Amino acid sequence: MLLYQALLNWRLQRALSGVIAVPADDRIADGVIALGGVVVLMSGVALAALSAWAVVAFLAGWAIQAAYLLWVNRADLDSPLASGRLKSVHAFAAYTAVTGVVLWLPLTGVLG
Repeated sequence: MLLYQALLNWRLQRALSGVIAVPADDRIADGVIALGGVVVLMSGVALAALSAWAVVAFLAGWAIQAAYLLWVNRADLDSPLASGRLKSVHAFAAYTAVTGVVLWLPLTGVLG
């Protein structure tokens, strides 16, 4: 769903580019969100396959999400978008917990 939303957003921005200027920050944010979505998808597939690559994929997804949240939180915390960022922070906390479990799985011999 996230990747579909990013695709629609890019198409809409391209269609309206002659009328409305899209800030560079918005284009960067859309790209990072799409990249994060792809990496999270890859991490889930790697985990479902019980591949050792799940560790790398989860760490990459964690790093992309952490960098994005640090970057986006430099904005005004009283803006209407702040509630959406709070949901993203909660999702990141859950992803962090799952990443911890995935880091533990090779020690138990589950991933390999």
